[in-house]
Amino acid sequence: MLEEKIEYWHNPIAPEIELSRASFQHFEFDQHVHLDYHIGVVTKGGQKYQHKGSSYQLDKGFISTLNPDEAHNGQSTQEQGYQASIMSIPVEYVNHVASELKLKEQFFRDPLVWAPDLHQAFSQLHHSLTCQQMSQNRLAIETHLLALTTELFTRFGSVKTGDTVNHKLSAQQLLDIKSQFHDELYREFQLDDLAASAGLSKFQFLRQFKSATGMTPHAYLKRIRLEYAKKALAKGQAAIDIAQQVGFFDQSHLNKAFKSAFLITPSHFQKRVI
Repeated sequence: MLEEKIEYWHNPIAPEIELSRASFQHFEFDQHVHLDYHIGVVTKGGQKYQHKGSSYQLDKGFISTLNPDEAHNGQSTQEQGYQASIMSIPVEYVNHVASELKLKEQFFRDPLVWAPDLHQAFSQLHHSLTCQQMSQNRLAIETHLLALTTELFTRFGSVKTGDTVNHKLSAQQLLDIKSQFHDELYREFQLDDLAASAGLSKFQFLRQFKSATGMTPHAYLKRIRLEYAKKALAKGQAAIDIAQQVGFFDQSHLNKAFKSAFLITPSHFQKRVI
């Protein structure tokens, strides 16, 4: 039986990249989003997930290519569970790569791609960045990371365009609400106020927000609070301070939500990545 866990790393050669290795048998991810580009492969078993109403299955040879702010879930395809390696690449890093390639903002066309060669390159780079026994050659790691990111977006990326789907909650209104969440994590938002700002009833707003994002406003806000908390912990900030900064009632509430989302306590996560 596999132990249900996620291990995390930050390598000083590429400190902006969050690395993790997961082992799951029965644990299932609810719908959630990430702040960064989420690149992943399975090394044992398989994972299935829902993304924008479609089902995908991540097996060996495939790479999961998830854009920031795209809701998805995840669970094992097999009774014996699965193991996966994940690399979270910040938007700023990808924008830098796009700028070097003389491209506008990039995003992945599909949340799953077949690329056995890049699957192998990803696995080797992930191992180099997470294995303490490996010789840490800065030039080699930085080169391989840049080459992998460039190749992924060259093959499977597209220039981001405006949302043409006609929602009652407009694309600009949705962007404004998300910006409020990101900019004021500490704030206690009221559903009445959010709905009124979009000129909708509470029922209409809930339905339209979930239709556009795949998550309720509460679930979306809670997730990005946890994502920001994870980044703050990696920078060495105290959990008791982070809890208030990102809108949790106290450290106990942060600990419970963090463990539920990431299968590790904030303190253990911090020890792993610092």
